[in-house]
Formats: sequence, C-alpha cells, structure tokens
Amino acid sequence: MAYTALYRRYRPNSFSELVGQMHIAKTLTHAVAQGSFSHAYLFCGPRGTGKTSTARIVAKAINCLDPQNGEPCCKCQACLRIAGGASMDITEIDAASNRGIDEIRDLRESVKYAPVQEKYKIYIIDEVHALTGDANNAFLKTLEEPPAHVIFILATTEPHRLPVTVLSRCQRFDFHRISEQDIRQRLAYIAELEGFTVTSSATAILAKKAEGGLRDAVNLLDQCAVFGDGKIDEITVAKVLGLVDGSFTAALAEAVLKGDLPALLKMLDELNSSGKDLRAFLFDLLDYLRAELLKAYDNQDNARGAGLLKAITALAETDSHLRYSLQQRITLELALLQAGSFLEGVKAAARSSAAKASPTAAAPKPVSARASSPPEPPAAQATVKAKSSPPEPKTAELPVIEDEMTAERIKMLWPRIIKQVERNDDAGTMGFFQWAEAGGLKGNKLTLLFEPDFATHAKAISQRPQHRAVIERALSEICGKEMAFDIKIQAKAQPKELEQGNLNL
Repeated sequence: MAYTALYRRYRPNSFSELVGQMHIAKTLTHAVAQGSFSHAYLFCGPRGTGKTSTARIVAKAINCLDPQNGEPCCKCQACLRIAGGASMDITEIDAASNRGIDEIRDLRESVKYAPVQEKYKIYIIDEVHALTGDANNAFLKTLEEPPAHVIFILATTEPHRLPVTVLSRCQRFDFHRISEQDIRQRLAYIAELEGFTVTSSATAILAKKAEGGLRDAVNLLDQCAVFGDGKIDEITVAKVLGLVDGSFTAALAEAVLKGDLPALLKMLDELNSSGKDLRAFLFDLLDYLRAELLKAYDNQDNARGAGLLKAITALAETDSHLRYSLQQRITLELALLQAGSFLEGVKAAARSSAAKASPTAAAPKPVSARASSPPEPPAAQATVKAKSSPPEPKTAELPVIEDEMTAERIKMLWPRIIKQVERNDDAGTMGFFQWAEAGGLKGNKLTLLFEPDFATHAKAISQRPQHRAVIERALSEICGKEMAFDIKIQAKAQPKELEQGNLNL
C-alpha cells in the first residue's frame, strides 16, 4: 500500500478536531445545527491553517444523514463518500489552474442540475483570488443567487485581491495563525499515535519554524521521523532543517554587539563552510536579538538595549536582500557590520595604534627653559606677580584658558579638544565624537553639530552617559572651566559655487 503523508492522515474530520480555530468551528457548528447556513462562504487566512479541511467538514456536516448537534457523524454513506473524495456532488476547483471565463461558464451551467447523491451540491474553489477580472464578473450573479441546492465555499490566502463585489456576497471567516502551544500539542498527539519518540524541545523548534501553519509542522515532523527512524530530538531537527546551534548564534550576536570584527568574520566563515542556510540563520539571529532586547529592558540595561535595537534595525531588512543576492555571504557580512559598531571601533583602534607608534607621541615633551632654570627667590617671584604676567598652564599637556571663552575660540581649540577626548577615552567615545563639529556657545553649553548621515552617532552620544562624561571632561580641561554640551543635527552648508551651479569644468 502506498504511503500517505501524515498531514493527510490526520486531517480534522469534524469541527471539534479543528486546531486553533474554535471561533470558526463554533459558529459553523451552530449554523449547521440550526439549518441557517449560508449559500456562500469565504475562508481567508495563511497557508496550512485549515481552510480546505474546514470546507470539507462543512460539506460533510450539511449532507450528513445523521448529524450530531451540527457535527458530521463520519459513519454514514454520505460522510464516507465525501471523506474519500468519491461524491459526485462535491466539486473542488483550483482557481489558479481554472481561472478563465470559460471555466466559470462551465460552472454556471453545471450548477443548474440537481444533486445526484447528496442533499446539496457544494463547490469548493481554492485560491479564488487567482480568477481573472472577466471570470469574477461572470461569476457574480451565480454567486449572489445560486440555486437552492448549491453552496459555494471560496478559500484564499490573499483576500485583498478579491473584488469588493465578491466579498459582499459571502460570509467571511478569517483563519488565524495557530499558536505554537497548540501546534506542539498536536505534534505530540500525532507522535504518540504513530509510536514516535519526540522530545518537547524538538516539538518547540518545529512549532516555531512552522510559523503558525499546522500542515507545515506536521510535514516537518514526518520528515524528521523518517530521518531519525522514529526518534526525534533537538539534534535530529537541527540536522534536518539545517539549523545552527544556539550557542553559536549567541556567540556571534555578542561579537556583533562588542564590535569584535575578527571573531565575527571567523564565525561567518565557519557558517558558510558548513553549508548552512544563511537566511535561516538570520531568522534565528533576529529571534535571539529580540529575546535579548526584552531581557535588557527588563533589567533596565539601557546601554545594551540601545545596541541591540540598532542591530535588529540594521538586520530586519536584510532578508529581502539575501533572497535575491548572488553573494549571500558578503551581503550578510555587510549587514552585520552595519548592525554593530565595527567601523567606529576599527577607526578608533587605528588612531590609537598610530598615536602609540608615532615617535613624537612616544618621546617626552621638551622641558621649557623657564622650567629648567633654578627657582627664583621669593622677592623675585613677588616682582613677577606685580607685573601681572599671564598665569602658566597647570600642566604641559592640558593648558587652561582663563580668558573669556567664545564659540570662535573653541573652534580654534577644536583639534586640541579632539585630542583630549581621545586621550581620556575609555568607553569607545571617539568613534562617535570624531564626526562632530563645534557650533554655537551659550554660557557654558556648547552645541555639537552632526550632519544627517551621522545622526546615529549623535544619538549614541546623547543616550549613553559614559560618552557624555568623556566629552564634557575634555571640554572642561581644555577650556579651563566646567563645560556642558547639547547636540544638533544640521546639514553642512554648500559653497556658493555649488549652490549657483557656477562650476568651471
């Protein structure tokens, strides 16, 4: 005997067996029990959520010779014929293959004839959104006022593509994605009946990968059972679906957040060499980052939460690029680089290395002649003070400016301020601050200007106290008084030659 797939063997046979669609099952059961069923139904929802199975249950319940409170008995000749696909009065049509006006004209002719075996003739039209415009127009009158012995059940995954004139002639039922808990329970039930050994972690992975479609989940269970010879655990599911180990995903995510470029590239090379599906891995990575984001905000770790949010935002749209990319590895690498602070980290590390390797940086600063001369007697010192000589800086590295500070003077001191930020930097601040420019000054508050392209850098500085502390300390040390700052996003003004288009080419 030919093998029958599990999803076909375990199709629901009654409304009570429908999984995750009790709002629909209850309504249709009452309608059949009261004899108040409609002449046309529209079943909408994602794939694998039970639309076609429900249509067959409706066909059995309406034509059942011994209905039980709206449920089909599944034992009479009518129920057995319909379940076996042998009824002459139940017609299933694939609208994707029979979408033209000629097929609809044939249907209009056939509905005129009375049923041969059952009480009602029922037409189940799947993927009804695929009908052409002319076919829909030809179908409208028949759908609105069919003969008393005819019932139409339309099914679609894309109800938005149906004309309003079709929607208004049907009772609409929206099928929801089935919850992971309901899918797990159904998989465990099927596994028990089939004699499979399945772990709870395996059913959890299968339910998650099915994305609300029970048929997909049962298909995956069938596939894993064949691979594992009836023994299904987390390792079996990972091998069948080509999944990446959870610890690997966690390690790569941490490399992204920490800006560990060598570790990231090494792990991506391992991932690509193993032949894993990069899109599937991206889904797992996004799930992990989302879970970590929720933990971070539960623990009030705003700094980690901001990094996770940035990574998720950068990776969210990568799937569409991976789907059509000829170089999926490079596409994923670039997305991960954008997700972390790699570019800022690399530039800061390069500047730090250059400063350490520079001979001038390593050599001690020359001592001034005044500092090397012997100390003057107290009388001489008093004479110098009487002449109101300018005060000397506190240290040779951090000159203090005691005169009145202006925005123009800060702009002149800006290279010294940048150097001081880099010297004090212990939180990766320089990777963001290097794109700032000095703006206006009001009191002791300086405005830092960022171009729109570097808005994320400005946001990082404003949201992270450790960056603000490093910058304010450097400003205060160079300016000789307590300084603060605010941030403004402002496009750089173009030269007049560019504005007027007076380019001499």
